[in-house]
Amino acid sequence: MDSPLNITLGARMSAYLVTPDDYRKQRKRINRRLYKLRHELGLITRDTKNYSTKEKTSKITGEDYERDSKYGLVYLLTAERDILYALEIKNLLEISNEKSSSYKTLMISKIKRALSNAVKVLELTQNDNDDLRKVELYVYAALIQGQLSVTKKQWSKALNAFSIAKCSLDYLYSQQSISNEGEDIEQQQFNKTLINELVDTLVDPSLNLAISQADTTFATTDLKSISRKHCHDNEVGVLGNVIKLIESKDPSFVSDISESVELIKEIDWRDHHAQLYNDEIAFKIMELSNNKQEWTSFNDPNQFDSIITSWTEILELHKLDTEKNQDDDDLEQVQHRAIFLTYLNYNLLFTRLKRDLLLIDQLASKKEIENNKDIIRLYNGIIIIVQELKDLPGVYNDDDLYTSLENLEKYYQSQKSIVIAESYQYNGQFGESLKIYNYIEEELLSSIDEEYYKTDFPFDVSTNQEINRFKQDLKTRLLQSHISAQFALSSRGTSQYVIENLTKFPNGDLENIINLSKTPKIEPILPKPVLFDVAFNYISYDLGRTKTTTTTKSPVVTESAEEEQGGKKRGGFFGMFGRS
Repeated sequence: MDSPLNITLGARMSAYLVTPDDYRKQRKRINRRLYKLRHELGLITRDTKNYSTKEKTSKITGEDYERDSKYGLVYLLTAERDILYALEIKNLLEISNEKSSSYKTLMISKIKRALSNAVKVLELTQNDNDDLRKVELYVYAALIQGQLSVTKKQWSKALNAFSIAKCSLDYLYSQQSISNEGEDIEQQQFNKTLINELVDTLVDPSLNLAISQADTTFATTDLKSISRKHCHDNEVGVLGNVIKLIESKDPSFVSDISESVELIKEIDWRDHHAQLYNDEIAFKIMELSNNKQEWTSFNDPNQFDSIITSWTEILELHKLDTEKNQDDDDLEQVQHRAIFLTYLNYNLLFTRLKRDLLLIDQLASKKEIENNKDIIRLYNGIIIIVQELKDLPGVYNDDDLYTSLENLEKYYQSQKSIVIAESYQYNGQFGESLKIYNYIEEELLSSIDEEYYKTDFPFDVSTNQEINRFKQDLKTRLLQSHISAQFALSSRGTSQYVIENLTKFPNGDLENIINLSKTPKIEPILPKPVLFDVAFNYISYDLGRTKTTTTTKSPVVTESAEEEQGGKKRGGFFGMFGRS
């Protein structure tokens, strides 16, 4: 038998059932499939006389299921057919109230029959080796039980049934990528979508309804915490086995955290206080806080990956919790959630910043100039992180924190510039390096005093003492760079060729120009072969003397005369020296 949830609820989701007619068509499809399956297994009884003694479906046993899982599918499809009939009637009642009493009675009877068949499937699959399939069957039965309890206004049973369904669905979701490695990606994505759809559209709304109608007072509004507490109520005994099954695999999905651990109720950030409304988030925050002394002393960047993952998980949980409560009209609770969001982002960003600083230290310790490119890239990422910290809600109004973050950004800009200056120095470009050091001193660190930072940062990513050391180191670098640039400028020397500059001569003796101790050797210079270019150098067109010329009227030459002249044969050497 394939996934029970895909066969039933997955088929419903794919069919987009909205109207009573949609449910009727889906019920008929299930009925036709059920008929073919019963015919295949030989469960059809054609002799209807004394049918109760001759029908075969009720006589299916666990041995039949172990031999062929299709026997369990018969009961599962029968339960699905009955619940579809009940949902069809429910949609009809929402449209019209005619004969509402009789229709409601029929609806309850169909839900009861569906629950009976679902329980029968649970009995048949007790010895099934596939635990995930068993959990899915319990989820299906719990959803039917919950719908029946809501219809009959039995709120304690409804709370217990939907709590079991929620805990089981959370467990199934976590197992999708672990246990279903053989499935294709599309099937895994469909399974996750189905689980999310069930939780968002059926389980959570039903839990909220049961909570609002129950007599019990709840200390938290977190549905996950409530479901983990009330899944142990044992209001519906047949469903309790799935809690034991999940507990044997992973107790965290069914354990009530609030009873075993005293959770923190609020967090403090700067001068703000935020109350926590989610027990799971409070528990994870406590775990991080208890291990704070350990992870604040980490020196390996890889050790921070788990811390970053923990902060990210808490952040995602809080965002999901905020989305589910976005319609909350309690302004105080909204403000607490906003403060807590800033608190999470603040710690997550500083954890990432610390990890990147350790990566830079690792690269810098190798003292290889090729690593400077990666170091500059890491500093660019750190600067972006600081800018994100400045943009967090509530930071701008905190003058001390905002000023300190601005100075922190300048400090890391300076550190990046120093790496660039070192690269220029390595390539012998001491002048460019000197300009960068001057820029850092004059523009970025001109206002450094003892209170460069007005507040402390997590992990001590930078302190006022570090800034003072940085200033002294910068002075040393500036002096060294100035000396190197001056030495490079003076060691360049003059050119070896006099012709480049007539006012400068090469260093040393004149032997670089001509050796006077030997008889000079005079050799002819090969000129460029020319024909008449040299002669033209001696032609003088005008020596500056003014001559009085008499202008005479030239005779008008007609066009025909010009043509005659052009047509005459020219004499001389290639027509260059013609007859006059």
